[in-house]
Amino acid sequence: MALRHAGDDDLAAIDALTVESYRPIFESYVEMLGEDCYEVVRLEPELTWEERKIQQNRRLFDEHPSWLWVLDEGGEVFGFVSFWLVQEKSYGHIDNNGLRTDRVGHGWPTFMYRHVLDHFRAQGLRFAHVDTGLDDAHIPARRAYEATGFDRQVPTVDYWQDLSLRNLGSTLA
Repeated sequence: MALRHAGDDDLAAIDALTVESYRPIFESYVEMLGEDCYEVVRLEPELTWEERKIQQNRRLFDEHPSWLWVLDEGGEVFGFVSFWLVQEKSYGHIDNNGLRTDRVGHGWPTFMYRHVLDHFRAQGLRFAHVDTGLDDAHIPARRAYEATGFDRQVPTVDYWQDLSLRNLGSTLA
């Protein structure tokens, strides 16, 4: 098993892992918003959510190929992690990451994050950042981040309202 820089030949596997890993998160997001609201507010509406997530990884790889790593066993990619380095502010950010479903529960995300954090330290960075959701679909991610030492949180909540379902009238006189 190796955690290594991704190469061009790994991109199709990363694409597939991205879709597999982010599907429950996407479904949770749509369930929370409702399909009507999601269709109106989603980012890059000309793309499916799968295309948008895949393009995030592809763009990062095009600009900074050394910021996308894969878990490889015998030539088979079963996990990935991407990150950015923000040298001028002395921090690194863990970005998209995923793991093949049959490898869940064996500590692979924690393994990847620890290596990325070691890389941040080797680059002389002081801080590390990751963001994640508070919904149930993100519970495994939150556990893995906490297991690797992330201990400061800034919880946020996004509120939406379907104005067509409720008319309270104007409160302005």
